[in-house]
Amino acid sequence: MEKVEIIVEKRDQLMVSSTNSNPILRTAYFLNPTHASTKPPVPKTPSSLPCAFEFETCPLNVSYNGWKYPTEKWKSWVHRMEAIHKSVWQRAGIYDAVMSSVCCIKRDDGLLMGLAQKWCPETNTFVFPWAEATITLEDVMILGGFFVLGLPTFPCSLENDELEEIEKKMNEARTELGRGSSRKASTAGWMNMFMFSENEIEHEAFLSYWLAAFVFHDSERILKAQVFPIAIRLAKGEIVALAPSVLASIYRDLGLLKATLLSVSEIETTENCSDVLALTLWSPFHLVQLWAWERFPAFRKNPNFVKNGEPRSALWHSVKCKKVGNVRLALDSAANTFCWRPYTTRSQGSYLPNIYKEKAEWKDLDTNPELFQIALCMRSSELVGLSCVEQYLPHRVARQFGLDQDIPSEIVRPNEFPELAWINYIRPFCSNAKLYVPSKFSEPGVTVKYLEWWNEETAFGGGDMLKDAISSVVRKKRSLRGRTKWASLNSRIEDSDEVFEPAIEEMMRSCEINSVDNKVFGCLEEKSNGETEIPTCSTHDSRNRVEEEKEISTKTFEMPGLELEDRISVLEKAIAKVKAERFGSS
Repeated sequence: MEKVEIIVEKRDQLMVSSTNSNPILRTAYFLNPTHASTKPPVPKTPSSLPCAFEFETCPLNVSYNGWKYPTEKWKSWVHRMEAIHKSVWQRAGIYDAVMSSVCCIKRDDGLLMGLAQKWCPETNTFVFPWAEATITLEDVMILGGFFVLGLPTFPCSLENDELEEIEKKMNEARTELGRGSSRKASTAGWMNMFMFSENEIEHEAFLSYWLAAFVFHDSERILKAQVFPIAIRLAKGEIVALAPSVLASIYRDLGLLKATLLSVSEIETTENCSDVLALTLWSPFHLVQLWAWERFPAFRKNPNFVKNGEPRSALWHSVKCKKVGNVRLALDSAANTFCWRPYTTRSQGSYLPNIYKEKAEWKDLDTNPELFQIALCMRSSELVGLSCVEQYLPHRVARQFGLDQDIPSEIVRPNEFPELAWINYIRPFCSNAKLYVPSKFSEPGVTVKYLEWWNEETAFGGGDMLKDAISSVVRKKRSLRGRTKWASLNSRIEDSDEVFEPAIEEMMRSCEINSVDNKVFGCLEEKSNGETEIPTCSTHDSRNRVEEEKEISTKTFEMPGLELEDRISVLEKAIAKVKAERFGSS
């Protein structure tokens, strides 16, 4: 029996549109898996617990170390290498990404903090009163210029002697650089060593710098050798899937920022407190702001005019931030102004010219590589980063792809090991798989059941979010001179001499990924009666749901249990210790 993977499902349904609140019965197109297609128990609505302070009074200093502003020196190197290697970059699918690195995106801290308060780590979505939305692979592909398809970014050996010899030369150069006075292979020293050198490996060195500084920036001014194999492949015109790695790092940092905000709120820090908390983020976080500017008109000024061939990010090069008095109110009231599909409607080019047409149509996935990328953007999977694995749930935001929204089904995390998660991500579509491509003028709606489900509970209720938002809190006191000493809390968790190490270590262990029994999702199997069965997958950690599965046929995907009670207990103990240090034992 041939297997069929149903990405988009067609059903006649009572629908409500954004322009007409009266339900109408029409043919609708949904992104699977939905509650109607899997028939599980109705899932809970996602929640995003707001923090108890405004951005202006938040005692948190965030360092966006992955947000890079291009120097004139870097721009000149880019333009010189572009003149020589443009065709190679286009073949490798990184031309727009490299050229985006010369764009200067001015940061709007208030907007970023407002968005972080709306983030839900359980679903990797922003939860607004009116809907869920998120940064998808399509956003990273268009705004960042990164390819969705290609070779993985996690460590793997180079396949021939020629490439291994190039990597050897690059490692030798890095070792030589580390013999300098600083004893470190700095990115600045790497640029000085190879820029305009006409060295035989200058191209590979250039791409290594670009990857280390603008894509996988995870340490201050240090060039890591782990980017060398990726750079070597790109320099040969091979395609590497950078988009899932970039998006994984953004999801990770959004979760860390949200957890930190909740921790600050829980500790009841006031504006007069002598302590502050510092957080360092390393992902290309400017893509979060570009995503918001594309979709929230209230937060942006007029974009630039983009010349033919320039990347999408050039729209926002050096555009000044727009002052918004009440960020939270602007986000909460954006239901009628939020742009679900900015890349097909903006007059300065759709950036997907060969995909979305004036009329909707079903297309074979085998006929168009670009269509295959869009299919990956629409399919739930795991995103593998250099140091993290994150869940990707586009079926929760189907309207961002021009499709209708029904109650989204819950999806289990099949595995969190990079190699197996990657297999899940690139699992092949069946030979007869088709994709419904909506019209670029499509105005998607929601089912009546979805509207009722969404309104059942307030989008900002969820006390469960506090339980899942576990973070490590590291605090320091002001010095005797009155200068603030920033405690460092970043995505790599720096060492500190003045922290509650046992509590911190225990909390970090509580957040570690447990080994699970892994299954790779295959195609969906079609039954003889024409129904499609979505396979279930559970883990040893899903204690409560195992018993539920014996009583009901759930066909839902389950997320592994996170030992909530244990983690909450750890957090409470750590907070008690912090309070005791600050205020004295009660």
